[in-house]
Amino acid sequence: MLRPRYPAYLLVALIAASLLWYAATGKRRATISVRSTKANLTLVNMPSDLLLTSSVPDTITLQLRGPLTLNPTAGGIPEVFLNLTEAVPGRATYPIDLSGVRLPPEVEVIAVEPTEIEIELERVLLRSLALNPAVEGNPAPGFIVTLVQVDPARITVQGPETRLSRLEDVMTSPVSVEGATGSVEAVVTPILTDPLLRVLTGSPVTIRVNIGPQPQLDDTIPALGATE
Repeated sequence: MLRPRYPAYLLVALIAASLLWYAATGKRRATISVRSTKANLTLVNMPSDLLLTSSVPDTITLQLRGPLTLNPTAGGIPEVFLNLTEAVPGRATYPIDLSGVRLPPEVEVIAVEPTEIEIELERVLLRSLALNPAVEGNPAPGFIVTLVQVDPARITVQGPETRLSRLEDVMTSPVSVEGATGSVEAVVTPILTDPLLRVLTGSPVTIRVNIGPQPQLDDTIPALGATE
């Protein structure tokens, strides 16, 4: 009977081969599962002259397939992308881009819900609009408001084309003249109720309300229609 020349080396080789065989067969025997998970939806490559004017879901659903022992979201919630490189103004449907989803190598995406998202985009424009100063309250008895001035008189507003076109002017936060006997001056804020509109003018807005005595009727002037 032949005996190996180096029995220790032969034993090491057998052990190494056994370990490799066990690892390979164990990997093949790993249970493959299909599961659903939420993924964050991110809009990318939107043209700088366009603005999103419709709602977009924060997450979408992915169906993943891979070994049951792996946790595909161990590194955090997956992120998928909506590529808007070719986006144009108006309402259109854009496909979900799965190429950038980061998952373990053994896990693959087999389905996505929804497969596309309908969104509406509009051109971003600038408009110069007059400021409409708001004054509330009444001066003290015997006094009236004689002049209201706002500085600057106009501001620049940025926003979607259709929403800007509806604006004729911009109201300010109110200045109270309740009980005043002299001029009132205050720094105010332009009021834009639409969250997609924003003021680009950086300087503060000031309102000055001039208040003076109420004119008195001259008793020496005969009433209209009176005769001597």
